[in-house]
Amino acid sequence: MNDVEMLREAWDRPEPPGPAARSAARDALLARATRRRPRRRWVVRALAVAASAVAIATVTTLVRTTGEGEPAIPAANAQVMLIRIATAVQNKTFTPPRDDQWIYTEQWMQSFGKEYLGKHLTPRTRPLNTVEEFWTRADGKQVGYKVDGELQISDPGSRAPENTYALLAALPTDPDALLAEFRKFHEVEGVDQDDWLFERFAVTLSQNIVPPDLEAAIFRAIAELPGVTVNGSAVDADGRAVLSVSRVVEGWRDFEILLDPATYAYRGRREIAIRDYEERYPQPGVKKFTMKDGKRVPMAPHVEWSIEKGTTWRVFTRTRVGIVNEAGQKP
Repeated sequence: MNDVEMLREAWDRPEPPGPAARSAARDALLARATRRRPRRRWVVRALAVAASAVAIATVTTLVRTTGEGEPAIPAANAQVMLIRIATAVQNKTFTPPRDDQWIYTEQWMQSFGKEYLGKHLTPRTRPLNTVEEFWTRADGKQVGYKVDGELQISDPGSRAPENTYALLAALPTDPDALLAEFRKFHEVEGVDQDDWLFERFAVTLSQNIVPPDLEAAIFRAIAELPGVTVNGSAVDADGRAVLSVSRVVEGWRDFEILLDPATYAYRGRREIAIRDYEERYPQPGVKKFTMKDGKRVPMAPHVEWSIEKGTTWRVFTRTRVGIVNEAGQKP
């Protein structure tokens, strides 16, 4: 046995790197991967990023102009931006709720309901405007909501992790493990799973108070999904500047997660048609049946509604969120 072999026998094997070390290594690799890029015709745009606890300063990034005239940060740079967001939110102060406390959310919604079946939606079509208030007990055992102005308390039954703080706080904070957990929980047939995961991450940010480590993991996980872009010059429905993290879903609409450009706090989500689209029922290749003259017959395919390119399909703006001691209270 030589000297090296003797040392190997004498020393224990090192422990594998933990989630924090893996995240740091991933950040470094992504940053290094974007240092060299092939020459293309790019438009240089300064993207203002607020200084945070990790001293994130204004970042000048290369931005490609799309056919619509909107700036779209290339995928590699979008990944780096998402990692910066993750690093910033991971350092914010946070006080978790007690199990007997409630998480209150209020959001303003613009959408098209069943009243619009059979219609062709355009940018001139006026959507429905509603305000939704919701209370979720932190331990997940009860939920509260308003029906005709009256508070109703009920047992939520089976809930997804993103809907309950107790389940949410138990999720892994390693982005790869988080993706695996969401893929396992949200297996949906006939749907692009990456589309669905992106939407579920948006719902997670909107419906709950997210612990900083998990919020950082969500943005790192989003960075690993294909087709995600970042727009640093977007505005919300009120004309306020927002940072838009988006992905084209189902091939016809751009699904945006809207963040405060200075703090990266969640503000809302928005879906805009990027091409003309018809919602057909049943979907092509899917058979549905109905009863006619007492007989079960195939349902004839038909267009339930259609939408014109450029039409805003849905907007959800979170107007208030906080921890309260009882359902019905507001922060």
